[in-house]
Amino acid sequence: MIKSITLLGSSSGRNAGDAALIAGIMDSVDRRLGRRVSYEIPTINPRYIRECYDNETVPVGMMPWQMSVKMLGLPTWRSIMRTDLTLIFDAILFDRSLYNPLFNFLSSLYLMLPRAKRAGKKMAYMNVGAGPVTTPAGQRMLRELSELMDFIAVRDQSSYDILAGLGVKNPNMVTAADSALTCPAHDKKVDELYKAAGIDPSREILAVNVNRYLDTWAGTGRPSMGREAFVNVYREALNKVWREIRAPIVFISTQHHDVEITKAVMDSLNPEIPRGHITNTTCDHYDIKGAAGRVGLLFGMRLHAIILTSSAGAPVCGLRYQPKVEHYLRTLGMEEQVLKFDDFNPDAMAAFILKNWRDRHALRERLKVVIPRQSALADATSLFVEAIDQGRPAADARPAFEAVRGSVSA
Repeated sequence: MIKSITLLGSSSGRNAGDAALIAGIMDSVDRRLGRRVSYEIPTINPRYIRECYDNETVPVGMMPWQMSVKMLGLPTWRSIMRTDLTLIFDAILFDRSLYNPLFNFLSSLYLMLPRAKRAGKKMAYMNVGAGPVTTPAGQRMLRELSELMDFIAVRDQSSYDILAGLGVKNPNMVTAADSALTCPAHDKKVDELYKAAGIDPSREILAVNVNRYLDTWAGTGRPSMGREAFVNVYREALNKVWREIRAPIVFISTQHHDVEITKAVMDSLNPEIPRGHITNTTCDHYDIKGAAGRVGLLFGMRLHAIILTSSAGAPVCGLRYQPKVEHYLRTLGMEEQVLKFDDFNPDAMAAFILKNWRDRHALRERLKVVIPRQSALADATSLFVEAIDQGRPAADARPAFEAVRGSVSA
C-alpha cells in the first residue's frame, strides 16, 4: 500500500500552471486510491506547498543551506528513498543548459534515480512533457532514465514521439493528457478579483497572457525580436482589436516572471482602453482558474494559462512561443487557434484575435465536448498508481487505461 509519494518537477509556487498540475495529480491519485496520500514535494517555497493545496502535502526544502542545489541534493535524495513512489511531472525533461542544476533538472534526475532504482524504489513519469533534447548527452540521459520507469504517461503525442524517436522501449508508455485540466476552480473570489483589477465582471472580457520568453523558444531560426519590438506589436495589435470590439482587457499572469513584461504591454496601450491585471503573485492556482473561466476569449502564450482557461470552459487561442502550445490545441481539435511567430505582426495578430473573438461561442461549445474527454484521460493515469498500490505490475493497468483512451478518441 502506498502511504507516501515524492513529486519531482517545477514546484516553486511561482507558476500557477505547475501548481495546478500538482493539484490535479494529487487529486486524481487520492480519488483513485480512496484515501489521502502524503505527498513530499521538494521546493524552494515550502509555505506555498504547505498552505495552498487541498491535499496532504509535506514540503521538502531544497535551499543551499539544506545541502541542495535546486533539486540536486540530500533533501530530494532522502525523500525519494523515504517514500513509496516517485512521480516525475511537468516539462522538465529537456537538455537546455544540461549541466546547470539551477536551471536543468534532467541531469539532476540522471544522477539520483538510477541509484534509487537499484535500491528497489518505484518511479514513474506522470504527466510529463518531453523535450526538446538536441544534444547526444541529453538524449542518452533521457533515454536511460525513461527505461527505469515503472510507467510513463506523457501529456501529448509529441512527447511520446520524442521518446519513441530516442529508442525508448519501455512497454508501459502511454499518451495521456495534462493533469492541470482536472484542477478545480475556486469561483467565490472571482468578482472580487475583477473589481480589484478595475474590470467590471459583468461585461464580456478579452483576456491576454504574455510570456517573458518572447520568441526565444519559438524555433524561428533567427535572432530574437527583442523586448521593444515585442511590446510594440502587442500595443498596435491590441489597440486595433479594442477599436473593433470595445471589450475591457484583463491581463492574466500565471508566472511571477511574466509580470514585468505584462505591465510593459499594459502601459503601452491606448489610455482609453479599460484594462486590469490578475496575477498569481497575489492569487493561487485555484483562483487563477476561476478568474480565467469568466473571460470571453483568452489570447495566451503560456501553455498552462491556455489549459486553465480552456478547462474552465472559456474559449482560447494561442501564440506559439513553444511547440507545446500548438500540441495542446491540436489535441482539442483547435489547431487553427494557433498564431505562429512567423505571422507575429500587428495586422496579423489583430486579425487572428478578432476572428477568434467572432468564433468564441462556437469554440465554447467545442470545449464542452472535448474538455471532459481530455480530463477523463488525464485522470486515467492514476490507474497505473492504483496497480502499484495493490502490489501489481503497472502493466496490469494498461487495458483499463486504453479503454478510457479509446472512449476519448471515439
